[in-house]
Amino acid sequence: MGIIIYPEKLKKGDTIATTAVSMPANKEKIDIALNNLRELGLNVIETQNVRGEGIVSSSGKQRAEEFLELYKDTDVKYIIASRGGEFLMEMLPYLHSQKDIIRNNPKWFQGFSDPSLLNIYITTNFNIATINMENISEYAMNPRYKNINDTIEFMFSQSKEYEQNSFDKYQKEEYEEGNLKGYNLTEENIYECSKNDISFEGRIIGGCIDTFNLISGTDMDNISNFVSQFDEEGVIWYLDNCELSPCEFYRRLWYMDQMGYFKNIRGFLIGRSFMQKNNDDSFSFKSAVERALEKFNVPIVYNVDVGHIPPQMYFVNGSYGIFKYKDGKGKLIQKLI
Repeated sequence: MGIIIYPEKLKKGDTIATTAVSMPANKEKIDIALNNLRELGLNVIETQNVRGEGIVSSSGKQRAEEFLELYKDTDVKYIIASRGGEFLMEMLPYLHSQKDIIRNNPKWFQGFSDPSLLNIYITTNFNIATINMENISEYAMNPRYKNINDTIEFMFSQSKEYEQNSFDKYQKEEYEEGNLKGYNLTEENIYECSKNDISFEGRIIGGCIDTFNLISGTDMDNISNFVSQFDEEGVIWYLDNCELSPCEFYRRLWYMDQMGYFKNIRGFLIGRSFMQKNNDDSFSFKSAVERALEKFNVPIVYNVDVGHIPPQMYFVNGSYGIFKYKDGKGKLIQKLI
C-alpha cells in the first residue's frame, strides 16, 4: 500500500510563494492577489519570473531553478502557480535531474491547467500530495467566491477530512482575464451519471488531460507505478479537458489506458468542457468518454466542478476520496490519510 506525504499546513506568519512555472502572472491581478493573501496574515514572496513577458515566463531551466530555490527554502511552506499556460513541460527535465530536492523537502504546490502536469509529476513520483485548484490570480477576486474561501480554509486547517458539495450554478465561459468581481454564474449546475444514487472511493489523482501525455513513456513518468500501489483502496481519476476535440480526447484516454494509468480504477469524475462536438457533430465529448471508459464498468460522473469552466472544487492529489452522487448533485470527501 502506498503512503502519501502531506506537507505542513499554514499558520499566520508563515511564508508562501508564487512562481511562474508556465506563463507569467496576470499583470492586472497579481498585486491585488498578493495583497489579499497578506491580509490573511501570510508573508508572500514571488520569484523573478512572475513578472516576465511572453508565452512562457522564462526558460525551462530558469523556471526549474526558481521553483527548486523555493523548495529548498525552509521558510516557504506553500507554493502557488502564478498562471496556467502552454509549455510547463520544458522545466521538468531540469527538475527531474535534481529530484532529491523535491523528495527531501516536501511542501504544498497548488495550480491547475498547465501546472497540473507539475502536480501529477510531484504526486506520482514522490507520493507528495498536491492541490489542483486555481492559480494565484483568482485570489484577487473581491468578494471571494466559496471555492476560493474553501481552499484558504484548507490551507490553514489541521483537519484530516474535508467535504465539498457541487455548486448550484456555473459560468458559461472560461474565467481568467480582467474580471476582479467574481464569477458570472448563470447556468444551472447538474451532474450526470448513468445511476441516480451511487458512491465510490479511492485515491484521487488527475488534472488537465491536455498535459499528461507530455511525460508518458519518459523517465519522468511514474503514473502507472503510482496507481499500482493502491490495489486494495483503488483509484479515482478526475479529468479536465481544456482544448482537446472529442476525437483527440478519446485518443488521450485510449493512450492512458494502454499505459496502465487506469489500473485499480473505482470511478471517473469528468469536468465540464467547452469542446462538446467535432466540427461535423459526428462524435461528441460524451461519446469519447463512453468509447474509452465504459469497458471498466465503474461509475462515470459528468459535468463535475473541476477545470476551466468555473467554479471548481479543490482536488488533493494522493488523498483518499469518497465521492457521492445523487439526483444531479455531488459530494466530495477527501481524507488526508
